[in-house]
Amino acid sequence: MKPAVQPVLAARRDPGVSLHNTTATLCESVSSTPSSKHSPRAAGSGEFCFSRSLDTVIIPVALSLRETILRVQIRDLPLTVKKQWRKVRLFHFLFEMLEDPSMAHCVSWVPAAAGVFRFSSRNKDQVAALWGLRKGNKRPMTYQKMSRALRNYARSGEIFKVKKKLTYQFSRDTLVSLQRHQHTQD
Repeated sequence: MKPAVQPVLAARRDPGVSLHNTTATLCESVSSTPSSKHSPRAAGSGEFCFSRSLDTVIIPVALSLRETILRVQIRDLPLTVKKQWRKVRLFHFLFEMLEDPSMAHCVSWVPAAAGVFRFSSRNKDQVAALWGLRKGNKRPMTYQKMSRALRNYARSGEIFKVKKKLTYQFSRDTLVSLQRHQHTQD
């Protein structure tokens, strides 16, 4: 376990979880025997689970305790950090860009009521670069890569390609969901 987690264990105790096994106990009982990846009787029983990676030693970790630690850590984080952990979806990002008046030179609604939007032919790569930064990519995103992702959304029914150049449309359900989500944040 990471040292930063130890104060969390001492400070918070959930009533449903027994904490008689402390972090020190867990860290002291390191086994170096190469056994199976998981103990067969550990799953869901509150007993120890032996986790192993290729470059580390086997360290027993209580399943219910690990879940509690994660829950406490996430609950104590600021809201902005929690949002960053969530997987960013391209159609959410595009909706944010469309609702931002300062991005109208890059992407804009054609008829907003129908959920149709168009990328600017001159600034389409700027939107793609911003999308790459938002995702945390190390290399810059190009419009070609982003448009491939948009085409993949057509399979799931969230965004469709319109026959006009650089033009796409949100599905009715997706658009309603995005608008509802926006109103709950305001």
